[in-house]
Amino acid sequence: MELSKLILKAGYTPKMLAEEIGVTKYAIYAYTSGRAYPSAKNLMALCKALGYSEKTVLAAIREARNEKRRNTTN
Repeated sequence: MELSKLILKAGYTPKMLAEEIGVTKYAIYAYTSGRAYPSAKNLMALCKALGYSEKTVLAAIREARNEKRRNTTN
């Protein structure tokens, strides 16, 4: 599942989540687009806020990253 959907399902907007975990909204956008992975500290905060495991959150980011790569190679 996409990270953006996990965020919405948990009742957050990207801006609200960013404020909750102490990062910028641009960091959240980078995670949801697959441009960046969160640090270990931010990953733990993301998981706690969203209520998902590290595996689920990382899989969602990896999925976005792979989708981005597919779109740039076609």
